[in-house]
Amino acid sequence: MKGFVLLLLRRLLGTAFFVWAATLAAFGLFRLGVPNPGIDAEISQQLGPGQPAALQYMHYLLRLLHGNLGQSLTQPLSVNTILREGLPPTLSLMVGGMLLWLTVGILAGTVSALRPGSWADRVLTTGVLTAFAVPTFLLALLLLAVFPRLAAAGNLWLQPGYVSISHSPGQWLGRMILPWIAVAAGQAGVAARLARAGILDVLGEDYIRTARAKGLAEGRIFGLHVLRAAILPVMSSVGVGFGALLGAAAIVDWVFALGGIGQAFLVAARAGDLMVLMGTTLAAVVVIAVVNLIIDVGCALLNPRVRFT
Repeated sequence: MKGFVLLLLRRLLGTAFFVWAATLAAFGLFRLGVPNPGIDAEISQQLGPGQPAALQYMHYLLRLLHGNLGQSLTQPLSVNTILREGLPPTLSLMVGGMLLWLTVGILAGTVSALRPGSWADRVLTTGVLTAFAVPTFLLALLLLAVFPRLAAAGNLWLQPGYVSISHSPGQWLGRMILPWIAVAAGQAGVAARLARAGILDVLGEDYIRTARAKGLAEGRIFGLHVLRAAILPVMSSVGVGFGALLGAAAIVDWVFALGGIGQAFLVAARAGDLMVLMGTTLAAVVVIAVVNLIIDVGCALLNPRVRFT
């Protein structure tokens, strides 16, 4: 338990440092790296007119500690309001996409590993490689083309745009299915390959043969010993994959007009709204840091040997 607590404290400190470094990098890149007299004057008006950039950053950091991300330069809204409105679509897209990617990837990898060389293994491997190779923006555009055909056929359940789950769970699900597929396809391929390789490696271990020699049921062996050990590489890949998923989500958000944080970032980038750019970037960094922290804790719980590393 002591080792686990130390691991958690180290990860929390690392997460805090990572978020702070992201604020410094975002401020330096967006505030100093894009010279524009008009925008610079508007930002200076918010962060301290006539003050050097270092003092303006300190002012920005103090406002962040109070939960104030500033005012949009192109909209009559605060950055907090923009993020608050964009967070539900983004969380719906990210959480649903991650669950779909892990479920499909682990199931496909398991079937392939348990039947190596079979037609199912070959079909799944081909599908995995195809999903991994197709760019997210192309898959999103192909899926978007499905909407008019469904509407012409009288099926109005699957539609672009976002509907809150609290407003209508059925419409929320119908609006999110194709975006989930678009963001999850590539990462599902990665998860499937990792799961297949991990299961095949564990099945060859001596302790698995010993468990079979003792007469343990195959289902118990697979669920308790094989899958638990083989799932660790998949779990470890979630942290890296989630960052890639967040980047893909911005494209999918824009294509399907979900109105999430990714769409807000792209709109701000086109308009040169640096306050919104910094706010959305910081929000993405915080989400990635929290997900990686959860993954580290989950891996430590699944494998006690990592608690002391």
